[in-house]
Order: sequence, then structure tokens, then C-alpha cells
Amino acid sequence: MIKQRDFVMFLILNIITCGLYGLFFWYVWNEDVNRICAGDGQDVPNYIIVVILGILTCGIYTYYWMYKQGNRLQANAGRYGVQFQENGSTLLLWGLLGMITCSLATYYGYYLMIHMVNQIAPGYNIQNGGYGNY
Repeated sequence: MIKQRDFVMFLILNIITCGLYGLFFWYVWNEDVNRICAGDGQDVPNYIIVVILGILTCGIYTYYWMYKQGNRLQANAGRYGVQFQENGSTLLLWGLLGMITCSLATYYGYYLMIHMVNQIAPGYNIQNGGYGNY
């Protein structure tokens, strides 16, 4: 069952815990995306690997991860009766704009990522024996 996530709560808890909640949040979110998109042949690594590769590549891998996740979600949304205008390029653009806006634009990209999963979640839950919104 995929849980609906609140972006504002993510921000508040991320600030209160000095970023530790963010690591947990994206780890669980990444696992949810892998479940939603199961069978598309594009599983992404565990989020801890994403963090490590992001550090080793000075953040470049993180932007690639955002791009890849956006494209995966858009490609698989139709399976659950949802359509998005946003895709990996949109998320990449917001991530790159974050470089010149002190990460504010990047957080909008994060909002879009969370919103995309929240839109798919009810369809996924119904198809997999759940109850829609959780």
C-alpha cells in the first residue's frame, strides 16, 4: 500500500531533524516508486546509494535520479489511470534552477515528485488490493 505524503510535513520534519528525516523520507519514497513502477525494467538503486553517488559526483547523480524518476512516473502513470504534464525534464529544470535560487526551485521539484506519487497512489492501491487513498 502506497501512503499519501504531505510536502509541508516533509519540510517541517526535515528542518526539525536537520535533514535526517529527509533521508528517511526519500528512502521510503524511492521504494514506493520502485513498487509502483515494478516490471518496467528500470529499478533504481536504494536511496542510500543515490546519496553516496550524489556526494561522489558533486550532486550530478542526484539530478540524474530526479530526471529518471520523473520519466518513470510519467511512463507508468497510465497504468493507474493518471496523466502528468510533468516529466524528468521538468524536474531536472527545477533542480538546475535551484542552483541559482539557493535550492528554492529544487524544493518545488521535490514537491512535484511527491505530488506525482500522491496522484498515482490511489490507483496503485486499488489495483493491488488496497482501498484507494491511505
